[in-house]
This record gives sequence, C-alpha cells and structure tokens, in this order.
Amino acid sequence: MSVTDKKELRQLEGKGLHIPTPSGAGPDETAKLPPADEIYTGQEYKAASSGREEKPESIGKDITILVLITLAAGLLLGTAYGITKDPIARAQEAARTEAQSQVMSSAKSFETKYASDAGEGEPVPDSIAKALEDAGIMTTDITRVDLAFDENHSPLGYVLTAVNPDGYGGDVELMCGISPDPDGSMVIEGISFLSLSETAGMGMRAKDDAFLSQFPGKKTGEGELVTYVKNGASKPSEIDAISGCTITTSAVTDDVNAALIAARQLEAGQAE
Repeated sequence: MSVTDKKELRQLEGKGLHIPTPSGAGPDETAKLPPADEIYTGQEYKAASSGREEKPESIGKDITILVLITLAAGLLLGTAYGITKDPIARAQEAARTEAQSQVMSSAKSFETKYASDAGEGEPVPDSIAKALEDAGIMTTDITRVDLAFDENHSPLGYVLTAVNPDGYGGDVELMCGISPDPDGSMVIEGISFLSLSETAGMGMRAKDDAFLSQFPGKKTGEGELVTYVKNGASKPSEIDAISGCTITTSAVTDDVNAALIAARQLEAGQAE
C-alpha cells in the first residue's frame, strides 16, 4: 500500500468509516499510520490557517480609517487656531500697549521701528548686537524697538524689548523705556516684565516695587551701565540686588544695560 493510500485510509477511518484491510497488508499496517488530525492536504492547511492571516482588504480599511482620523484632527486644530489667532494677537497687543505706557508714561503714541518678528517692522540692526557684544553682554538680545511720541508727535525716547535666557527659571524678557537727556546721558523711565518665570518668593520678587522702583529716573552717562551690589547701592548707576537671587538680578541688569546701549546707538544714528 502506498503512502498516499495509507493517508486516505486513515482520514476515512477518522471520519468513522470502517475500511477493510486490503489484501496483502499486514494486520498492523494501518496501525502504524499517523493520527488523522496530523494529516493535512493542501486545501485543509489553507483553510485552517486562513483565520490567522490578515486579509489585504482589512489592512487597506485600517489605513483608510487612520488617514481619516488624521485629517479630521488636522482640520479641528486648524479651525481652533483660526478661531483663537486673532483674540490671542489682540491680547498680546493690549499687554504690549499697557507695558509701553508703564515704561514711558508721558508718551501718547508709539510706533514700531525695529522688530525681530517678521511683518512688524524692519529687522533689528546688526550693529546693535555688535555693540552688545563689545560691551560684554553676550546672551541678551534686543528684539524690538518702539519710538515714543508726545501729543504733538514729537519724539520722547525709546521703548526697547530685551530678552535674556539666563534667568534661574528661563527667559527674562522685559520692556525698558529710555529717554535722552540734553546733557548726553540716558535716563531710564521704567521697566516692565513681559516674561518672568523665576522661583516664587525668590526671583519673582523682581516684580516687587522694592526692586522695580530703583530703575525709574536712573541716569547713566556715556559708556556707563547699571551695576548691582549686595550691600546697599551708593552710586547713581547702582541698584540693590534681590537678596539671594543673584542670577535673576544679573539677567534683569543685562536686559536694562542692553536697552541702554541700543538707545545710545539709535540716538547717535549708529544703528544700521
């Protein structure tokens, strides 16, 4: 009996059919055949494994669902951005206008001269960055320059935005109002923070009047910058550091000095 005949015989017996032993076959010949459930024809194996194989149409359906979900999420985000873009811009502009008024209270109007943000003004001149570098202020950037005018549109001074990344909690960004004095010195009109994320009860004390009130009216001569001391300011260009917060004090001072240097550049017509 051939192997094929033996397999077919075993499969029929597995289905409950009694097949007589063919003549010439020994009594134990069919007993040596493998169990019926271990014998597969090609069609039977394909049928048994079909449930475990993922069909191409199923994969295509999953991909389609993922694409639709992605498109829907993108549409929702785009819609949300479109809805919130204008209100956010108005809120930012209102905050900026308020800060401008705080640091240059005598001004009646402001015009943007230079700005790092595209579309808001001409780029901040490279000469300002070079002047900061020459003064040893390496990490502070002047990102915006606004001109301040009185009710007759006569120029009063400058409102400069400076940002320093070296605060204890990240960027220290402030706006500083500066007006030129007839004697050639620069007078700080005030400062206002746009971004300050220092430690509560420590660096955040930079917003306290005890610290901020040191800047308005401070006058610096040609080449003179603001310095901070820890044991009580004794010179016109000095301020008292925030106790235990040298890093924050240093970042604020660098911002103010960057604004002073930029204002001198602008006043001398050297910003280009």
